[in-house]
Amino acid sequence: MKKILLLSLAFLMLVTACEQEDFFELKRPPESPWLSLYEFERAPIGGYSLLFHGGWGVKFDYYNLYKNAIGDDAAWSTPGDAAWGWYRDTENEKDWLSQMFRDAYRVVASVNDALAFVEEYDGNPFPKITAEDKTKNLDRIIGELYFLRGFSYYMVMTTFGNAYVPGGPNNDQRLPLRLERSSSYEEASSSRLGTTEEMWNQILSDFQQAYDMLPERFASGMHPSYEAGRANKFAAAAMLSRTYFAMGNYDEAGEFAGFVIDQNNGDYDLSEDPIEAFNKSSFARGKEVIMYSPDWDETYGGTNLHASCFTHLFQSNPCNWTATHMDYTTLQRIGWMPDPKNDTTITIVARRDKRFQQVLAVREPNNVPEDERIEGRFYEPRAYMQWRSILGNKYFRGPKIQYTNTVILRLAEMYLTRSICLFKAGDKQGAADDLNVVRKRAWDETVAGVSYEASDSYVTSNNITEQMIGDERLIELFMEGDRIDYLRGLKVDVPSYESERGVPELTPYTDNSFMWPIPVANEQDLNGAYN
Repeated sequence: MKKILLLSLAFLMLVTACEQEDFFELKRPPESPWLSLYEFERAPIGGYSLLFHGGWGVKFDYYNLYKNAIGDDAAWSTPGDAAWGWYRDTENEKDWLSQMFRDAYRVVASVNDALAFVEEYDGNPFPKITAEDKTKNLDRIIGELYFLRGFSYYMVMTTFGNAYVPGGPNNDQRLPLRLERSSSYEEASSSRLGTTEEMWNQILSDFQQAYDMLPERFASGMHPSYEAGRANKFAAAAMLSRTYFAMGNYDEAGEFAGFVIDQNNGDYDLSEDPIEAFNKSSFARGKEVIMYSPDWDETYGGTNLHASCFTHLFQSNPCNWTATHMDYTTLQRIGWMPDPKNDTTITIVARRDKRFQQVLAVREPNNVPEDERIEGRFYEPRAYMQWRSILGNKYFRGPKIQYTNTVILRLAEMYLTRSICLFKAGDKQGAADDLNVVRKRAWDETVAGVSYEASDSYVTSNNITEQMIGDERLIELFMEGDRIDYLRGLKVDVPSYESERGVPELTPYTDNSFMWPIPVANEQDLNGAYN
């Protein structure tokens, strides 16, 4: 509890400081705001707070919500809703995304301020600290600052920005690129717009700086709050892998994914069941979890409540407003239902999968008469859901329910990233080996009646395909905001969800329908660069 109190108090101090009358202008007192190394810990903690903390206002929630909205893997159990913006309604500004944009740039501003403070003192604003403190705390804090700026820019680029086109001009200018502290409103309100090339290269640079400076794990002598799920070298490597993948550089993406997999000295593995990543309400983490938001503290914590829009539960009960479920054509393609709108039998392919058992949920349709309903099953309360559906079920799963930690990065993604990268490089055996690690972890031999290695699901260099890897990733990372970034990273046309949504069967990954509008009130009306 002491560690969480320290972290939470620092959250409150920085967030209060950020509530300025002017959005752009970060005001500072005449003297340094960080009078000691211990106080400087507030700088990254505030960034974590703005992105990952806040109950109904978690910006990471908003990010995932709208990333889930435009993939081909999700169908929607609600009618069109202009406020939430399903059906790739990217022509209209969304309030929640505007808030995410605002706070992502607040993190950028606070990081720029902190890095300028360090630079003013030639890299060491606290010259009396020990060599151990410099390495374990000051350098680590600076590494976290770079990580947070990179993560903020990654969020806004994958939500509001153009996809990177390998070999293309990448010269569109949509988002502000701010790398220095603004000393006045005039300076901040005229910040230039970075090109797509510049934005993605800056994200790479920030994560590389974080990778170079961050420790691999918590150690004695570090600030106690650092033990609570914050970014380390492996988190930075995971984000470098994501960023290189987004840019179509699969060799580098695979290399950094491989670093996380092979060099973590046993810190992360896939030895536990899938649910173990999502059911922690304490300092503990699942063995595959690389980074998480520590939401367990009952005074200052609280999980990402808006996740209820894309998961089965709200706290301890099935949620009455959940909007997402797995697309029906997807269910048929992966072999989980023979004909999802006619024969909705759950096949052995689904039933033997631990992810189906543990981190997904089945909802029965609303149109089943009361006297035909089966006890123990959940029937959708809303009349417009007419078919059996499968939903994500990855939130509120710990013993403290709404105080369950939120996963940010985990190891299964790295295996699947390296698998597709190896496949593209022509190493089909390596790709099959990585894919088999993920598939075997999800295999229930008792239900299947046969070991994974002896089954027809075992992958070899002779039968592996790109779609096989992509479908496995879709299942593994369902409702984690991954699908659209994966397809845009592959540089392939994006399939439509259901035909009744009124979108083309295939949409180019560079299409504007995957870019949400730049918020007017937060940016376009204030930044002269848009004029």
